[in-house]
Amino acid sequence: MRGLARAGKRASEMAFNAGGGVVNWFPGHMAAASRAIRDRLKLADLVLEVRDARIPLSSANEDLQPVLASKRRILALNKKDLANPNIMNRWLHHFESCKQDCISINAHSTSSVSQLLGLVEFKLKEAISKEPTLIVMVVGVPNVGKSALINSIHRIVTSRFPVQDKNKRATVGPLPGVTQDIAGYKIASQPSIYVLDTPGVLVPSIPDMETGLKLALTGAVKDSVVGEERIAKYLLSLLNIRKTPLHWERLVYRREEFDEDAFNSNEKDYRDSPRRRRRPNNSDALYVQDMVMEVQRTLCSTFMDFAGNTEDENELESLIDSQLVALRKVFRIPHKPFDETHGPASKKLLTLFRSGKLGPFILDDLPNNQ
Repeated sequence: MRGLARAGKRASEMAFNAGGGVVNWFPGHMAAASRAIRDRLKLADLVLEVRDARIPLSSANEDLQPVLASKRRILALNKKDLANPNIMNRWLHHFESCKQDCISINAHSTSSVSQLLGLVEFKLKEAISKEPTLIVMVVGVPNVGKSALINSIHRIVTSRFPVQDKNKRATVGPLPGVTQDIAGYKIASQPSIYVLDTPGVLVPSIPDMETGLKLALTGAVKDSVVGEERIAKYLLSLLNIRKTPLHWERLVYRREEFDEDAFNSNEKDYRDSPRRRRRPNNSDALYVQDMVMEVQRTLCSTFMDFAGNTEDENELESLIDSQLVALRKVFRIPHKPFDETHGPASKKLLTLFRSGKLGPFILDDLPNNQ
């Protein structure tokens, strides 16, 4: 699966995407957390800035960048398992060319987090010889995986170092904004090293609509703030403008071959069994896999049947509406008379994208077309 290529026109500029206005989410606890983070940053010996590997630039908190630039810092591009690996390597090279330490990680992988800890220890090597106590601060926007990373670090270091009793784990949840307090966790002795987990905070105002929609698409902004249907339409805008559905063309022809084989063997199947045979893919894993393939096949077939221009807003909106209607059938969502909304289909499509089932993607474009 290739990453999303550069588009001629930004998807957020389409009227049906821009109609909802600028994306902003800055509840009261974020304002307080932002102030507390700035105060704690003064004490940090090293900062782990966690970003979403699918949006390496858009998931940066721009308000904190001037402060972070003056600190000893490591960029941890988390959720690398959801990002296109080839393009990920180009992003790592980009940050390296900017003299910025950067590593792609999967916060749920012990080996991946161990590599990150090795880099942390290397960066702290000079400070370890001078200070009896060191502070590593973890920062990032909501839902980039900071708490999952903290928990993995906890599991690893408990087997390495004597740590304090009653260590607490950070709360991990699928919703942005789960962690709302700054908490410290001792991970090593001699010298004492503390990791400070912080709440995910956004900027008070996200001026760029494209950035806001990318943050919403990857789950950094609550769906209720933007609306699931708007987010899903933005996702389909990206996919269609960049002709991504054509990558799944083989599934269309495979379905045609499957249908022909099924028709030819249908009578034989019923003769061989006194009762209708159960489908061989009754397990949940196979069911999801089949559904994902059907979603990809549906998006591809509707795109191939589309005779319009994806750079024309009205024509693209028409294509997206037809795709969401077709996905209702794939997801087996009952049709309600006079209901033209696509909320349930949008929610299911976003779940597949965010879990990586549709494939690995990187939504941000490399600077200067690197």
